[in-house]
Amino acid sequence: MSGARQQDEQARQSGPAASVWTRAVRRPWTVVCVVAAVVVGPAAATASALDRANAAPPLHAPGVSS
Repeated sequence: MSGARQQDEQARQSGPAASVWTRAVRRPWTVVCVVAAVVVGPAAATASALDRANAAPPLHAPGVSS
């Protein structure tokens, strides 16, 4: 039995939960969504932090007149 065939057979025999995960991981949309989450997640967190920093009142150093 070839390696890929053997893995498919093991996935089928190990139960319904294992086969669902195996099929989900092999789907292209799953891969696309995971990649998007990895790329967009940190960018969104950074943008949110920058928005909060820009919304804060400016800090004036003591003794400096404007």
